Amino acid sequence: MEDRYATGDYDPWSDGREHELFGWEPEPSRNLSTLSAAQEAFLEDRSHLRPETIRTYEEVLRLFVGFLGKTTSVASLKASDIEAWISSTDDLADATKRKYVKHVGYLVRYLVEEGWMEEDITKEVDLPKAIEQPPRALTEKHQRELIQVIQAHHQSGARDGRCNTYPELLLLVRLNPLMGLRAKELIHLRWKDRTSGSGMTVDLEAKTAHITNTEEFTTKPGRGRTLPLPDRAVRFLEQASKHRVEGCPYVYHTGGEKLKYSALSHAFCRFRKSASLPEWVQIHSTRHAYATRLARAGTPINVISRFMGHSSTAVTEQYMHASPKQGHRHVNDAFGS
Repeated sequence: MEDRYATGDYDPWSDGREHELFGWEPEPSRNLSTLSAAQEAFLEDRSHLRPETIRTYEEVLRLFVGFLGKTTSVASLKASDIEAWISSTDDLADATKRKYVKHVGYLVRYLVEEGWMEEDITKEVDLPKAIEQPPRALTEKHQRELIQVIQAHHQSGARDGRCNTYPELLLLVRLNPLMGLRAKELIHLRWKDRTSGSGMTVDLEAKTAHITNTEEFTTKPGRGRTLPLPDRAVRFLEQASKHRVEGCPYVYHTGGEKLKYSALSHAFCRFRKSASLPEWVQIHSTRHAYATRLARAGTPINVISRFMGHSSTAVTEQYMHASPKQGHRHVNDAFGS
């Protein structure tokens, strides 16, 4: 541009500003005029995200584009088209409907940014309102009943080799309500020693657990955290450490091999049914138990948020229903009893 300006071939006050002077916008660089082209470009631009996130985008957009048609013009899309798609499957739960529209909204806003749509039409979609449901935590009664059925299984058949033992599940039910790890975090948790270095490690000497990003694992919020371990958790970990399999770095493992979440989840479900516990009792319920206990003890919300590894305290607020007595203490301190 400087060379062209020097030779008189370029005027910075007018050249390149035709869209301002004459009221038209230049064509976007990519042709995203159809849903099929938009879907492909969007997924390509989001290829850096977590594999689980990509798979969700792919599945939702496959259903959306399949319903409306690959050649459908993105400029012709209306909120009523999205509502028709959502209504086409009667057995969708309200939460799933909201999830589908949210993910289609990412595509729509991408098209707005690229200049192929004028506005985010998902804001006009009529959806069932979300009813706030507090997280359901594993109770101490549930915990006792689960431990009892797992131990009974071990005693009845494990000694003579007639059935598998589940020491990793027994440790999880006892320990995770004291640590609050996500399932994939506990699967990657290692013992801290000379060979493990930094990363997802338990440091018994310092009574801490370090939940950080590694080459094979990325935390959900993308950043790490350090958990102080309560004395009970340290005692459980010390006991587990005495039975470490040589060469296995993992806290939770199956016969010295890295734990698979599918096997862990299947085993948990099996013993939950044996204990006649509600279906909502899942592995994640042990994580909810951790946050609920902290809230009931009056732990500040920002501290709970940090220990849980939440992206913001807005996520943590769902646990504050568990501490009404603490709320009374605060208002009495402020206004007098």
